[in-house]
Amino acid sequence: MFRSLAALCVALTFLFLTGCSDDPGSPAYWESNIQRSRRPEDRIRMVEALRASGKLNESFLPMLHEKLAAERKPEVRAALARALGDVKHVSSVEPLKAALDPAASDMSAQLANKAMVTTLGAIGDPRAVPALVPLLRTKDNYTRIEAVQVLGAMKAKEAVDALITLATDETVEPFLNKKAIEALGNIGDPRAAPALVRMLTKERKGKSFYVESSFALFQLGQPAADALLPALEGKDPELLKWAQSNGVNPASYSMKAATVLGDLREKRAVAGLLKQLSFTHSDPQIQALVRMQAADALARMRAQEAVKPLAGLVTETDPTVRDAYVRALTRLGSRDALPALEKAAGTGDFDSREIAVRGLAMLGDARELPVLQKLIAGEPARTAADCKKTGEEGCDDAAALGKKRADALAKHTKLLEAAQACTGNAACWAQRLEKADPLTLERAALELGRSRSAEHVGALAAKLNVRDTESRLAVILATGWLLEDSQDAAKKIREASLPALRKQLQEEQGMTQFAAVNEDLRRLVTRIDRT
Repeated sequence: MFRSLAALCVALTFLFLTGCSDDPGSPAYWESNIQRSRRPEDRIRMVEALRASGKLNESFLPMLHEKLAAERKPEVRAALARALGDVKHVSSVEPLKAALDPAASDMSAQLANKAMVTTLGAIGDPRAVPALVPLLRTKDNYTRIEAVQVLGAMKAKEAVDALITLATDETVEPFLNKKAIEALGNIGDPRAAPALVRMLTKERKGKSFYVESSFALFQLGQPAADALLPALEGKDPELLKWAQSNGVNPASYSMKAATVLGDLREKRAVAGLLKQLSFTHSDPQIQALVRMQAADALARMRAQEAVKPLAGLVTETDPTVRDAYVRALTRLGSRDALPALEKAAGTGDFDSREIAVRGLAMLGDARELPVLQKLIAGEPARTAADCKKTGEEGCDDAAALGKKRADALAKHTKLLEAAQACTGNAACWAQRLEKADPLTLERAALELGRSRSAEHVGALAAKLNVRDTESRLAVILATGWLLEDSQDAAKKIREASLPALRKQLQEEQGMTQFAAVNEDLRRLVTRIDRT
């Protein structure tokens, strides 16, 4: 603001000294004084003063077009392009295209190209596309990146082939690959699907392209699912050949395809994902990761067929792996998992036991209170037995450690009490969203998400900014389920919450603590847009 006022003051002082008597609201007034400005920096000041004057409108376009065509200094051309960007009129497309210099080699000319591409993007007329596509091959990264973003925003299908080439080009900087992938997602052309599937697992110069590729595939929708289904089960020979030649473990596609198919709620993937729950590999870590991603995807899709096989896996001794299976079961919401969770709550180390207790509390009601109370009462003895075996931290006072652990388990009692009060009553769960602790909020959200009722979607959406990431993820999943189940829910949240959600994503961009969960929030916003 201060710079604009300063430029205006300088320019008006200059005009006064020159004695120009034209109407300051007319193009002739500014044309005359731009013409009088001998030095490039003076012409730039004049153009910027015009922009700041509040006088700039469509009547100025013929003059600005003429100046753009005649101007030889790239810095001034950039200023003129910015002025045209303020008006955003389709008549500026041809003059801007003509002023582009694809062979620009010096910084000033490159920045002028970038400014003109930005303005063409702001205008958004498809007639600019043929001039923008060749810029994807220029050596000037400033212009190249801007062209990529503009073509993506314009959904220019004519650019898809060139963008695929750029997305997979190993000679350019990874940042350019990422921007090309994002543009392909924005365009949404099915031709991009095979390249995006490959880029899910590609790494170069220490950079992964998974985040950009997975979201781009989500944006593609059905064509992405068509490409990912054979990848999930290792039935895409071309992809397998590419993976082998690029040193990619084929199991990577079992994991990453599962995640995207889960995001897409692709029901055709259920059978393949169920098979992945029994996936075996010589590397236990790879085996566990494939199974965990399958569990997560099945839970997102609310595939009740997964309850029985997942219940058979919750005795897993690794706490991280057990946690993945228990979380999947809590999202599926079936009481059929409770016997397995009760059994698991008495096995493994304390972390594993507590995970199973958490699952029991997230699914149970008053009927499980005696079970939980028995587990709480027995925890001191279990802790004492653990201490004799492991001598772990805190075992110098096993009694105190046992009491501390019993107290930690007792905190889950409130979930069973809430379930007792709210059984079959969505309004009761909605009331508990207010001022709820993270665990209660998580259960309340999942209960509302499974209610298939649009009535409380507004209360859910109001919690999409909660700071606790586990609770936020539950709210995101629950809101998404209601969108799938009810057109009324989609309408309500689109009208009431969409601008706030976009603002939230923008404000939280770059915040590490929300990076993972906001990938799910981004997908929710995209889903709302689609409906």
